[in-house]
Formats: sequence, structure tokens, C-alpha cells
Amino acid sequence: MLKLAGAALVFTAAAFFGGNMCEKIKNKLALLEALGDLISYIGESIETFRLPLGRIFEDYQNTFLQEIGFLYILRRDGLAAAICSVEKDLLPEIFDQLCSFAGAIGGGYASEQAKLCAFTKERLCSASSDLRTQLPGRLKIYRMLPLLAAASVLLLII
Repeated sequence: MLKLAGAALVFTAAAFFGGNMCEKIKNKLALLEALGDLISYIGESIETFRLPLGRIFEDYQNTFLQEIGFLYILRRDGLAAAICSVEKDLLPEIFDQLCSFAGAIGGGYASEQAKLCAFTKERLCSASSDLRTQLPGRLKIYRMLPLLAAASVLLLII
């Protein structure tokens, strides 16, 4: 009876671990899409209205970015600090691209800034579409692999 309870506990923990990993992947995709929307908004606001970055950051609204605290950091400390706050959730090449974007935005002519926003948005869209295509396979792996590992460990122990 004790072995069955232990096995149930191991399988439950493995299932929760797999579910947690699935949520992390979904959050990465949501973050990429939300950052793409933010960059589009910045580009449109600069090109159309010639607004300063502080005003653009104050006017922008996004529930996902609000929930993770990104917008608070963006408005308080700026774009570079906000991007650094989500570094762990971004691919290294996307993080580098966003850091370059944060360093270059706000300086120069509006047309140059709009092109920079369009380029960065295109890179984010490419990364998010790649992740979206990989998502079903990754979710399946993250759901099944911990359960299979738990089963193999239990077979070795029992």
C-alpha cells in the first residue's frame, strides 16, 4: 500500500512538473507576441504622432505585460530595464535584438525609428511563428516525458 501511495505521489509530481513546463512555453509565446505589439505601437506612435517615448510608454496598455510587471518597470525605469526584467523568458538572440533596439530607439529621425521598429517587429514575429509551429510538439514532450521518467524510476525501484 505504501508503494502505491509513493507511486501516485511520484506520478502526480511528474504531471505537475510537465504542466508547469507547458505553461512556461505558452508564456514565452505570449511574451513574444506582446512585445511585438509594443514595438508596433512604439513605431506607429513615433511615425504618426511624433510622441516622445515617455508618453508612448504611459499610453500603452497590455494585460499580459501588466500582469508580469513589465509595464510598471517600463514606465518607471525605461525600455532597457524592462527588457532585462524578462531576459530569462526570451531566447538569447531575441534578447540581444531587443537590447539593441532599446539602445537605439528614441534617437534619430522618425522615419529611421519607424524602420527600426518594423525590423525588430519582423524578428519577433519570426521567432513567435517558429515557437508557435514547435508548440504542439513541445507541449506533447513536456506532458509525456516527466510521466515516462517517473514510470521508469518506479520500475527500477519496485
